[in-house]
Amino acid sequence: MNRKFVVYIFAAAIVLLSALAGAEQPVKPQHSGTIPTDNAIRIGMGKNTVIEFEDPDCPFSRRLSAYMSKRQDVTRYVFLTPSVQIHPDAMDKARFILCSKNSPQAFIDVMNGRYDKEKPPVCKDEQIEKTLKEHKELGVKLGASATPYLIINGTYVLGADFEKIEAIIGPAR
Repeated sequence: MNRKFVVYIFAAAIVLLSALAGAEQPVKPQHSGTIPTDNAIRIGMGKNTVIEFEDPDCPFSRRLSAYMSKRQDVTRYVFLTPSVQIHPDAMDKARFILCSKNSPQAFIDVMNGRYDKEKPPVCKDEQIEKTLKEHKELGVKLGASATPYLIINGTYVLGADFEKIEAIIGPAR
């Protein structure tokens, strides 16, 4: 069996078990005050605030991104937290997104699979490395142990749990 496939299945099982284990227990915030969004990728201008911790190659993050892209009622603040142990190309994709002149569009393109076969241009920038480190540190501080990890209008959601998302902000229209 392909090693990458086995790692992927193992990671998916961990995410699923984590989601199931925490399904009935609310995640307790590990911060006080507001969450800094200055270096996040902002997408949309809706009335609901969605803070997302995403891995550019995570299939669950991609499903969530496709879902959120259809919603007009959200303002998304995306933090990139690539899991290179599971998705070795995710870090380069995260760098590409943050280096792009239009990071929101680059994020959408990556999440839609545009750079799965065609590698994105290599980006080496000290500021981007600093931003990625800050994204990861914020995720750890807020308890983002897997992707996608959301904070929707102050409520924590682990995984692409569309039922819970819609319980918080209503159905997509």
